[in-house]
Amino acid sequence: MSLRRRTPFSRLGLAFAIAALLVGTLFPLYYMLLTSLKPDATLLDQPPAFLFHPVLDHFKMLLSGNSFPRYYANSITVAVATTLLTVTLGSMMAYVMATIPFRLSGTAFFFILLPRTFPPITTLIPVFVAVRWLGMMDRLTTLILFETAACLPLVVWIMRGFIRTIPQSLLEASFVDGCTPAQGFFRIIVPLAAPGLAAVGIISFIDTWNAFLMPLVLTNFNAVTAPVGMLSYINAEEELVWGLVAAGAVLTILPVLIAAFTLNRFLLQGLTAGAVK
Repeated sequence: MSLRRRTPFSRLGLAFAIAALLVGTLFPLYYMLLTSLKPDATLLDQPPAFLFHPVLDHFKMLLSGNSFPRYYANSITVAVATTLLTVTLGSMMAYVMATIPFRLSGTAFFFILLPRTFPPITTLIPVFVAVRWLGMMDRLTTLILFETAACLPLVVWIMRGFIRTIPQSLLEASFVDGCTPAQGFFRIIVPLAAPGLAAVGIISFIDTWNAFLMPLVLTNFNAVTAPVGMLSYINAEEELVWGLVAAGAVLTILPVLIAAFTLNRFLLQGLTAGAVK
């Protein structure tokens, strides 16, 4: 009886906890959107104004210039190219490790995952020195190659677990019918692993799109991405142009939100693959 009496209160407490979590998570995004739509006269009002006539001046100013559209295009190029490379290479590597036994496969898998354990700051100086020595500073190709190397271990790890959930009898039957391992990958694994491929694709895209430290160090002008380009809206007096910064932030997070909400079902299915057999 006492447990039954406590159940409504427990549910009420859980509801309050979820509501508080949602407010704490979503309010910064809501306030950022408000800031991007505020007229300049109300940006620094104290207390902040929540009721005002919204304007699109900051978005128009941002998109009418030459800098931010170029930053945005660079981010799209790097994120899309990195996602395609990591999903393709990572799924192939995971396929080999999950289905084709070979000597020292466990050791190879460990060394593939090892770079993911390093904080990016620890590899900053060696990467900068190597890139400068090779003459590849401020190039989109450099960012694509580096982000691919950074995302690849995670993709291999997730796809290896996902491929292991696919019945091996299907793959063996394809080999009996005359398929090569490569044909078995494209004809059997790829169609059945579509949710996992979508999941790692979303993760790679978000991880690359939000990258800041390495693009900041490895670019100067031509290959600057949107997150790094936001720094240019700090003027000489170190005063933030709040309206432009908020508008740029809204546009920067928009592709990530669209990708996450559109492919959310595949993301959950891909990440939970292998948890229950």
